[in-house]
Amino acid sequence: MSKNLKRLIVIAMMLSLAIVVNYLESFIPFFIPGVRLGLANVIILIMLYEFKYYEALTVDILRILIVALIRGTLFQPIFFMSLAGGILSFIGMLIISRIKIFTAVSASAVGALLHAFGQILVAIIIVDSVNIILYLPFIGSLSLLTGILSGIFADNYLIRSITSNYILVNDSYKLRNKKEENIEI
Repeated sequence: MSKNLKRLIVIAMMLSLAIVVNYLESFIPFFIPGVRLGLANVIILIMLYEFKYYEALTVDILRILIVALIRGTLFQPIFFMSLAGGILSFIGMLIISRIKIFTAVSASAVGALLHAFGQILVAIIIVDSVNIILYLPFIGSLSLLTGILSGIFADNYLIRSITSNYILVNDSYKLRNKKEENIEI
């Protein structure tokens, strides 16, 4: 099997996993509407550190589109809120992931905050009321907590990455943390 085909298969598996996790977490009740755990973000974080940025972006956008299709919300307000949040989140995580002093936890926390901000911006446009901004401290606080949780999951995976057992990936995160924490690989 060619290296390109193996890589494509792993990317397709990551997309599938992100879709399933995203869809299943919508059944976990949260006391504030629009707030979710964001566990699908773990997959995007892993991809940001181990794959090319455009592969991670492709998976992120496809996940948002496919989940909207499954839920029947494509081109409805919730879809645009999710898309805006996803794009802002991705940009923030991409920037933070490229700065070596930050970990996946930092990237995830920034991404979660930007996701909440993107959702609020679209809600302000849809509802045509800036009063929606008052919702930001609540959704932002919870997003920060869930972002840190997702970041911890991603960080634990990245320092023990098994993806490199199957395809060639960027393992600089794993190597950087091996030196700092003396983790056996």
